[in-house]
Amino acid sequence: MNPNPLAPNLMHLFNNTPVLPPSSTARRTGTDDFTGGFANILSAAFENVNATDHADRASMLQLLTGEADDLSGLLIDAQKAELALQLALQIRNKLIDAYTEIMRMQV
Repeated sequence: MNPNPLAPNLMHLFNNTPVLPPSSTARRTGTDDFTGGFANILSAAFENVNATDHADRASMLQLLTGEADDLSGLLIDAQKAELALQLALQIRNKLIDAYTEIMRMQV
């Protein structure tokens, strides 16, 4: 018998699907080299978002199922995940602003 009847109902909170940038699956081939510089920074930001989100979901699931009772750790993980997401959003916004600025340039 399961001592915590809520545990099976909370498994949907522990979803590991990563958030990937749209260009990671459709890379161009040819002379362009996507391995250096900005591409590494952008992929590291997305990996950081995925890792912190995964840690936040795991600690939340452990707290809700009764496996852990560290509320402060859960709040710290949630804050880390929020900050990582805000960083990724700011990087995306700056990238879009730079793209629109380049598109406004006259040739």
